[in-house]
Amino acid sequence: MNLNIILAIFRKDLISSVKSKNILIILLTPIFLSILFNSTVSLTDDIVVPIAVYDEGSSAEFVENLSSIGSYEVIITDSAGKSEELLYNGKVAAIMIVPEGFTVDVENGLTPSLNITVNPYDAKSVVFLQTYKDMIMDFAGQEYPVRVSLNTLPSDLQSRFNIPIWVMFTVIFVGIMVLPNTLTTEKEKKTLDAILVSPASEKDVIYGKSFFGLFLTIFISLVIIFINGGFVGNFLSVLLFIVLGSAVFTGIGLLIGSYYDNYSSASLLSTIFMAPLILPVLLSDLSREIRYASYLVPSTYMFNGIKDAMLNNSGISDLYPELGILIIFNIVVYMLTSRVLKKKRNI
Repeated sequence: MNLNIILAIFRKDLISSVKSKNILIILLTPIFLSILFNSTVSLTDDIVVPIAVYDEGSSAEFVENLSSIGSYEVIITDSAGKSEELLYNGKVAAIMIVPEGFTVDVENGLTPSLNITVNPYDAKSVVFLQTYKDMIMDFAGQEYPVRVSLNTLPSDLQSRFNIPIWVMFTVIFVGIMVLPNTLTTEKEKKTLDAILVSPASEKDVIYGKSFFGLFLTIFISLVIIFINGGFVGNFLSVLLFIVLGSAVFTGIGLLIGSYYDNYSSASLLSTIFMAPLILPVLLSDLSREIRYASYLVPSTYMFNGIKDAMLNNSGISDLYPELGILIIFNIVVYMLTSRVLKKKRNI
C-alpha cells in the first residue's frame, strides 16, 4: 500500500468532483431533501401500533378496552413523564393521558378531555390517527363522546427522528452514485489504465477512492446532522456507524464502477440498487416479510445503529451485533471489488 498514491488519487477525485456539475448536484441533493422534503409511507392494515397509556385514576375499564384492540400494543406507565420518555426515545408511536374519572364521565354522557400526543415521523402513528376516534366511539357507544386534545412532538424532536433516515439516504446515495462516476470516467478517459500500469496496485486504487468516498459521505452526513440539531445521544457510536456504513456503500459504488466500463451502464445499475437498499429499512415495521428482507441489506444495520445511538444513547456494547454485521459486509464488498479490478487488469 502506497500512501502517497492513495492521497494523490483522493486529491484528484476531490478536485474533479468540485469541477463536475453532475457530481455536485448528487452531493447536494441529500442536504436539500433533508430540509425541504417530508416523506410519506404507504401502510398495510395489519400493523400493531405501540402506544403508552397513563391512567390518572378510575379508568381501568377504558384501558382494558384499549388493550383488547388487536391493532394496539398498550404499554401502561405510572406517570405522564414516563409516557413522554417512551415517545421521545422512539419506543411508542403515540401516548394517551387518561384523566381521572374518564370512564365515569363517558358513561354519564359527558364529554371529558383526552390528551394524545403522536410522533408524526413514526409510520405507525398514521395508523393510530386513522383508528383512535373509532376506538373511542365504540367504547362510549355514542358519537364523538370526548374532546380530544391532539398534540405532536416539538419541532426540534421531530427533525431528530428524521436524521437517521437522511444520513442513511446520504450514505447510500453518495456512495453508489458518485464513486461509479469517478471510476468509470477514468475508464472512459483511459486514465485508470495509466494508474494501473504505474507502481499503483489495485488495492491502492481501492483505498484512494474509498478514502475519497468516505470523506464525502461523512462530511455531508455531519452537515445534515448539524442542520437538524442531531448532535445528541451517544455521538461516538453514531459516528462509528456512519463510518462503517459509508465504507460499505462506497465499496458497493466501487464494485459497480469496477464492473462496468462506462458511466451510463454503471449509473443505471446504481439507480436500480437505490430502492432495494432504502425501502426495506423504511418499511420493515409494516410486515414480517419486509422485515426479513431488510436483514439482507447493510443499510438496515447502519440505520438501526444510528437510530439507537442517537435516540436511546446506546453504546458500542449494546450495538455489537449491528457493528459485526457491517464489518462482515465491508470485508465481502471490498474482496469482491479487489477481485473485479484485478480481473479487469488482466484482460
